[in-house]
Amino acid sequence: MTDRDPRKMAAQIAGVRAAETHLPENERVFKDPYAEYFLSDTERADLGDLEKLRAGLAMYDQMMPGVNGAIVARIRFIDEYLLECLDNEFRQLVIIGAGYDTRAYRFDELKGKLTVFEVDHPKTQQVKKERIQSIFGDLPQHVNYVPVVFGVDSLADKMLETGYDTDLRTLFIVEGLLMYIPPPAVDGLLQFIAGSSGPGSSLVADYFEEPVIDGSSPLPEAQVLRQFVESEGAPLQFGINSDTLSDFFKQRGFQEVVRVAAADCKQKYFPAASQSRTVSSMFNFVQASLPSA
Repeated sequence: MTDRDPRKMAAQIAGVRAAETHLPENERVFKDPYAEYFLSDTERADLGDLEKLRAGLAMYDQMMPGVNGAIVARIRFIDEYLLECLDNEFRQLVIIGAGYDTRAYRFDELKGKLTVFEVDHPKTQQVKKERIQSIFGDLPQHVNYVPVVFGVDSLADKMLETGYDTDLRTLFIVEGLLMYIPPPAVDGLLQFIAGSSGPGSSLVADYFEEPVIDGSSPLPEAQVLRQFVESEGAPLQFGINSDTLSDFFKQRGFQEVVRVAAADCKQKYFPAASQSRTVSSMFNFVQASLPSA
């Protein structure tokens, strides 16, 4: 990664979640009441103007067709998988590159059942903690904040320092991250998950296929996104094609691998009033689980 301020991307994704939350109830795919607290006062005020909100979403969709819809689908997909894992006796949740993710706070079901570890850059994490304290008056006891500078700090050491238990069944959320880190770093992360978590632990993530990364994808949104992130100092670095996805994860210690296309989530998660929204086929999701014993 470059010297790009990691807080910028975190705020952009918080903006997507806040915008979705302020759509009418019969249109929105999920609700995140805390996302807007990570935006500026001006941005928060604009959320209350539905006409302006719709115009902004339309402009975004014109620039990168279906990307907003795919990110929205990704958030709901991961939400649903988190709740599924909660019902299957998972005991820890690790959010890698947590940014301004609010799952630890907006799902009351987690409290008392899951210990949460939010792993992120210290700059982003400091803002996060300040905003969470302003919302709740204090930092929740079930959340552990793990400051990590990737490529500098040891993830394993930092996790163990904050009370992570390598024997417990754990869900790892890696959202909007794999495509921005080099292949050796992806391998290192998967090695940590496979070697330092309990039986039956699982990973849920999103990924791009290789043509998106190398610029050969014909999708207009892929071209625009690739150029945009490069200009922002965070170039795309890792991709994997869906036909090799299962073998890729199994070679790294995972047993069950499930791939879901973002576009296939629209019918399942988008209400009738939102079925006309576009969801880019550029985004894919993966659930990969370790052997249960």
